[in-house]
Amino acid sequence: MIKFLTMIFLITATQSFAQTKLLDGTWEDKNLSFKIIQEEINEKGFLELCIQKNDICIENLTIGFSIIIFDNAGKEIWSSLWTGKNMRIKFEKDFPGAGKILVKAGAPFVINNLTGTRINTGVPLKIEKLLK
Repeated sequence: MIKFLTMIFLITATQSFAQTKLLDGTWEDKNLSFKIIQEEINEKGFLELCIQKNDICIENLTIGFSIIIFDNAGKEIWSSLWTGKNMRIKFEKDFPGAGKILVKAGAPFVINNLTGTRINTGVPLKIEKLLK
């Protein structure tokens, strides 16, 4: 009985993180998004991100993205491009006047680093956060 329940649990858990294989052979997962793990833009010029699904970070996914930092008046004060290989970002300086951050993927897909598989997300991933 325990083995049976374990199998049901494993199948259910696996399916909750699975991508959909389309008829043309490509993969799709429209439930992926960016997640801000740690943000210290104002104090230390530091930001840590991940690509997540169901509030769980998936470490083997990557995508190139841009980061735009705005001041409290909504004026852009910093813009940079990142490859996505490192999601722990240390800027050249801190931004004590920052009011909002925008992180936007450069394409509507992510890459599985382990397999090299492209997984379509439907639209480029994007996250905005108002800073304190």
